[in-house]
Amino acid sequence: MCGITGLINFQDRVLLHDMCNMLEHRGPDSDGYYEDNNVGLAIRRLSIIDLDGGNQPISNEDEKIWTVFNGEIYNYKSLQDDLKSKGHKFKTNSDTETIVHAYEEYDLDFVNHLQGMFAIAIWDEKRNRTILVRDRLGVKPLYYYIKNDRLLFASELKVLLEYDEIRPTINRNAISDYLTYLYVPAPETIFNEINKLGPAEILIFNQDGSFSTKTYWNVKFQNNNLTEDDYAIQLYNHLDKSVELRMVSDVPVGILLSSGIDSSVVATLAAKKSNYKLNTYTVGFEDSDDSSYDELKGSQEMADILGTNHNEIVVNSNDSFKLLDRVSWYLDEPFANPTTTLNYIISDFASKTSKVVLSGVGGDEMFGGYPKYKALKIFQEYEKFPKSVVKKFGSVFDKIPDKTSETVVKGKTFFEAWKENPKDQYYSLISYFNEDEKEKLLNSKTPPSRRFIDKLFLDSEQCNPTSFFDKVFFVETRSYLPNNILEYTDKTSMAVSLEVREPLLDHKLVEFAANIPFSLKIKNGSMKHILKLAMKNEIPKNILNRKKRGFTPPIINWLNRSLTDLESKYLSEQQIRERKTEIFNQKLLTEKLIPREGVIDVIEYAKNNQLKLGFVTSTTEDNINSIFLALKNYFTEEDFDFVGNNTMVKNPKPHSDIYIEAIKRLNLEANECIAIEDSRESALSAHNAKISCVAFPGSFHEEDNYDFCSKIMLKLDTSIFK
Repeated sequence: MCGITGLINFQDRVLLHDMCNMLEHRGPDSDGYYEDNNVGLAIRRLSIIDLDGGNQPISNEDEKIWTVFNGEIYNYKSLQDDLKSKGHKFKTNSDTETIVHAYEEYDLDFVNHLQGMFAIAIWDEKRNRTILVRDRLGVKPLYYYIKNDRLLFASELKVLLEYDEIRPTINRNAISDYLTYLYVPAPETIFNEINKLGPAEILIFNQDGSFSTKTYWNVKFQNNNLTEDDYAIQLYNHLDKSVELRMVSDVPVGILLSSGIDSSVVATLAAKKSNYKLNTYTVGFEDSDDSSYDELKGSQEMADILGTNHNEIVVNSNDSFKLLDRVSWYLDEPFANPTTTLNYIISDFASKTSKVVLSGVGGDEMFGGYPKYKALKIFQEYEKFPKSVVKKFGSVFDKIPDKTSETVVKGKTFFEAWKENPKDQYYSLISYFNEDEKEKLLNSKTPPSRRFIDKLFLDSEQCNPTSFFDKVFFVETRSYLPNNILEYTDKTSMAVSLEVREPLLDHKLVEFAANIPFSLKIKNGSMKHILKLAMKNEIPKNILNRKKRGFTPPIINWLNRSLTDLESKYLSEQQIRERKTEIFNQKLLTEKLIPREGVIDVIEYAKNNQLKLGFVTSTTEDNINSIFLALKNYFTEEDFDFVGNNTMVKNPKPHSDIYIEAIKRLNLEANECIAIEDSRESALSAHNAKISCVAFPGSFHEEDNYDFCSKIMLKLDTSIFK
């Protein structure tokens, strides 16, 4: 496991070393370089296989073919034996060297002999060409830049920005796609001049600057005509073999264990293969009122059954929010997924005692684990249901305000999608902003994001699909899985030098799963039916039948408590102006903001009881205007007897000046006032002015603030104002 980079038709060796240094977090154990004329390859290594002898770059016998490689080749031992029988000489016991000799033996077909996860770069001096290739499912990322006969590539996008000629201008098409899918699909990236390889894609770059790309693997659909029990038996064998391959390591292997079925399957099979006590890792949530998010009890139960050395970490909203800037730097591109910070936290936690962990990622895609699949199945089963009745149901939901509940919003989405044909139904279920909404949100028109999914559905026809669900399987493995889940998993885990392996995404297992009838994946309303059947003798029934939770935090709770600070930091008019971007319609953005819980109740109580009311903030006057504009549907500046900010006084918060100015303007004494606050510095400001202070609900959850704030503040029970 590593971070790789390189340049072709460059003489700049400083650039190569600078790019490599940017990848140190991916490979802290060593670095390595190949530099010859206008070709440079570089790597930062995380040592997993052949700890002493597997340093890269690695060449063939005559040093005419060189490679750097990120990932693991799980069948490298059998492949090595095969290549030795054909006369190839090995100087290491590493999986990397098998790549060089396989390419030497099989040319571009070498990749079809590899079983694993990988991003590979090969420099072939004999043919004057460079080969870039990404694994079949897209577990490992690879970015590239081609211009003026030059090639740059790297495991992470930010590395390429070390080249001064690349202008990091925002790709507006990518923004549009992001708003639709909440990720940026390959081959595009967030920047105009940089691309990324798609899953199962190979790029051939010739020394004259010409290049081409092609897809080297697709699933093939066929009717196997097996019984349900036969499918279950063969599935178990595939699962068992896949986990066995991913236990190959010269360092101990741990398990990311949630309370769900996928990680339980992986952990169960891994425990049977391990000759040492496995480390398992689970995350829980401190500030959630919803027990459905609690992973700790279920994972502990599974760990007790398996006898693992179980490790738990408990996080809260501030643990996640305060990492946003750091995690965003590692991610390179935008992801509207709260799991990104969560994955970083659990990876960082696991990396303290493990270099390699197994994960249950991919189980939902392989075995029908998402509610959208269930919805599509319902659409199919009730295809002949009278459209007039469907329309009447939908009209009932249309009359109910969106703010009523999440269930209503989901109901509207469901009935809206039901009206469409199958492909349109799928697109409705996976889309977030539609084209009309994006046109209002963005300051320019962009091509419809539907083009990406439509192309994938068209490509799926080449794989002989036997049903609409076969097409969906193909689309999901080429879209959501590689561009979202696998990409942020790689970025957030490698940020802390942790290798994550996904046994449920072994390509042979994927090929088998693709041909399991969908009726066996979701049966009698039960998702992942065939997986549960395959593991019924290995995992207790109560664990197999647990309600799906998903690896996600209680984000609604967190946002309700902490969103205000994030809005001020990232969404204010001033912030957007300072970032010099005109991508979004600022007016529309600010109209979507809502006040913190309890604010409206306090304002109404003060007005009804003829109390003086002041608005004191540490922001600028311009920002105050933006706040009142954004929240005009809730309150206005005229609701307050005094509106003040730090520009009015010499010393800003946490000094007392602004509060002293406020009580002066209101013609009051300090002991006649109460400050209602939501931040440490503001609480200090009021306290230093000798004003009693209480806290809004959801404030002050950071451990380093709580002890202090609890001494000078009381929690505000806003129900007294109702």
